[in-house]
Amino acid sequence: MSRKRLLILGGYGNTGRLLAELLLKYSDARLILAGRSLEKAEAVALALNGKDKNPRVTPLRLDAADPFTLRQAFKGVDMVVVASSTARYTENIASEALKVGIDYFDVVFSNNKSLILKKFEERIKKTGLCFITDGGFHPGLPGVMVRHLGAEFDHMHTARVGSVIQIDWKSFDLSETTAIEMVEEFRSIDMKSFRNGRWVKPGLKGPEYIRMDFGAPFYRRSCVSMYLEEMGKLPTIFPDLVDTGFYVGSFNWFVDYVVMMLLFPILWLFPKLGVKPMSRLMVWGLNTFTKPPFGTLLRCEASGVKSDHPLSLALTLSHPDGYYFTAAPAAACLLQYLDGSIRKPGLHTQAILTKPHRLIKDLKKMGIEIKLETSH
Repeated sequence: MSRKRLLILGGYGNTGRLLAELLLKYSDARLILAGRSLEKAEAVALALNGKDKNPRVTPLRLDAADPFTLRQAFKGVDMVVVASSTARYTENIASEALKVGIDYFDVVFSNNKSLILKKFEERIKKTGLCFITDGGFHPGLPGVMVRHLGAEFDHMHTARVGSVIQIDWKSFDLSETTAIEMVEEFRSIDMKSFRNGRWVKPGLKGPEYIRMDFGAPFYRRSCVSMYLEEMGKLPTIFPDLVDTGFYVGSFNWFVDYVVMMLLFPILWLFPKLGVKPMSRLMVWGLNTFTKPPFGTLLRCEASGVKSDHPLSLALTLSHPDGYYFTAAPAAACLLQYLDGSIRKPGLHTQAILTKPHRLIKDLKKMGIEIKLETSH
């Protein structure tokens, strides 16, 4: 069987490069690192290939805004992996992938992206292609964690997932494009949660907040509900669930209470003109006010019944580097795709398509810290 060829859009970026490193280490796939800067792609490809006499990494200049160049680049490729801030070009990428007949994977969190991909859902099935979306750690891992713990119960009743993202933003090159996409996504976030057996949207009191104890060094923190599509499928998989949801922790006091309070009214009054100044204010707030300890963490707390006895489980996944924590689950998902065990026609989310026990096992092998707590 010939080795798969993956084209990574944004392959020299913060997440793309780490993803390429992991795929080189744990698979035999051949990689094309693509982006607007050929110079950057060449430099990263050279570093990744090292002294290999049979290099597996090829650089390529590619602009996702140009459908013709996408079509040419996709020929001879098995899958396009979107690891860059290109949500606005989702239609171009998906459309050209369908025309050429290649599979698709992304680590882009965007409601608009999801709506575009759903428009292609029937065509994806008919052409027999496999499109995997919402890769990375969130979305991407919360649903995996719930499914992983759910196998331990006879009846699982509650499963909440909380997150901490406390990154040393100053150490990363947070591009203006990425910052703009972050701001644009905030105004489209759906803050509903699954309570008493139904999905509930925020009422007059605002979104739902919970307190979750993440342990040292982050301890007990407030988190706000944020709907993920993968969480929406869980009550169907686990019919005994009455309470579930994903809850995202705070950034820092300035971003939470100044930037966010300004963001929604400004974008409502100035939907186009307000995006750039608000993205710059957010980047400044992240760089200036985010203090140690740094790290990225997901915690799933589940409860239910096992052998007629109450059981509570807590699964924590963490890593100091947020970009690595995005790349590792994506790589673990792609390993299952590359060996053919999860490749099937249709549009899927990483969290629901993958085999959760294997993915967790591979994450541990890749250096993600994993902790399981049990109480009866």
